[in-house]
Amino acid sequence: MSKARTICAKNYCAIQTFTNKSPPTLPKRFVNSMLYVFARVLPTWSRVIQNLRCAMERVACDLCESTEARLVYRVRDTNYGTSGEFNIVQCNVCQLVYLNPRPESSRYLEIYPEATYDPFRALEHKARSNVTQCTRARRLTQMIGTGRVLDVGCGTGLFLQAMRAEGWGCVGVEPSPRASEFARTHLQLDVRQGTIFDVDVAQAFDLITFWDVLEHTPSPRAVLLRAHRLLISRGYLAISLPNWDSIERRIFGAEWIAFDAPRHFYHFAPATMRRQLALCGFQIQLLGARAPVMSLASNLLRWGGRWLVRRGKPKPATALNDPTRRAPSLVRRWLIRLTYFAMTPLNALINLFGRGADLLVIARKI
Repeated sequence: MSKARTICAKNYCAIQTFTNKSPPTLPKRFVNSMLYVFARVLPTWSRVIQNLRCAMERVACDLCESTEARLVYRVRDTNYGTSGEFNIVQCNVCQLVYLNPRPESSRYLEIYPEATYDPFRALEHKARSNVTQCTRARRLTQMIGTGRVLDVGCGTGLFLQAMRAEGWGCVGVEPSPRASEFARTHLQLDVRQGTIFDVDVAQAFDLITFWDVLEHTPSPRAVLLRAHRLLISRGYLAISLPNWDSIERRIFGAEWIAFDAPRHFYHFAPATMRRQLALCGFQIQLLGARAPVMSLASNLLRWGGRWLVRRGKPKPATALNDPTRRAPSLVRRWLIRLTYFAMTPLNALINLFGRGADLLVIARKI
């Protein structure tokens, strides 16, 4: 129960007690009905007012600096319920897709609930995440060898933990105080609170990674130029982010889970990613789009949940659509697994055509 709703409920009880003791001037049922409506509506008004206070700013294209763009979608925050609609636009010159307008820079941290970084998530979700990070660490080590790695937006440090096990020297930066503290105290990792611009340029790294981070940055170009300065000669860059050209985006449209408005500022396709990296002094070594088993199933489950809401039925709470990742019931857990299993052949077909939802890029400094 939100703070506003709690206050309203207390006021409702207090006023009801008063009306029970005092001679009513209006029919009791009418008074109770009006008080109930007031208690239900006020939190909604509070959210609207909060949304109006959240200042937005218009921006130019980060790739070509053009201000000419066309509206592609109007989307809502389907992850954390930020009120209002957000415009997804596409540059008329270079075709980069971005959020415009977007929250002002002073408001960035307000759009990220700390629940996202809960280290005590459902064990099933945490185990799956550990497998992903270990796989990434092993493959990068096979490709590059070992050295010093900087993980930008490292969260609670699971990827750095996997890299340390492979023999890497690890440094991380993370804007969330809670997540960075967890990485330092529980995993004993060198993680600083902040962004890539808080890293000393005197440090040199063999590899810099951005796992689902670049799309959150106000200026990917500025971030990549900073990474270029921090890398050793011929150092490597590893990036993963949602693929605008994916089949999933075309299927789900404005309901695509990877829009994540208003937190995802940019949406790259292979063509715009190539151009951005070339402008920042990188040469692509590997660029591919894959369809993770979870991706299509997650979109389907999320879409199904919202469909039930529109039909007036309760939304199924699963570890996929609950930001705090609470462990689902046994029935729901098996429903999720069956959905994943059913989507596996379709995922394989999408991978065959190279139109998956995740864009993976390995680039080298030139």
